[in-house]
Amino acid sequence: MKHFLKGAAVTAVVLIILMVINVICNMNGINLDSVPIGVLASICAMSIYQALIRNENKKDDQE
Repeated sequence: MKHFLKGAAVTAVVLIILMVINVICNMNGINLDSVPIGVLASICAMSIYQALIRNENKKDDQE
């Protein structure tokens, strides 16, 4: 359950950041392609999640 909540939190944060970037770009007249941005956002979310899990596993191994 802990991993699910961490994954949901990472996803929410990445989506909020992505929305802010899209709003700023649209206000400045820059159109972002959804496919590359979606792929980039998912890769970033997976990397952040893996880093969180790796840190947790290191803590568990030390104890």
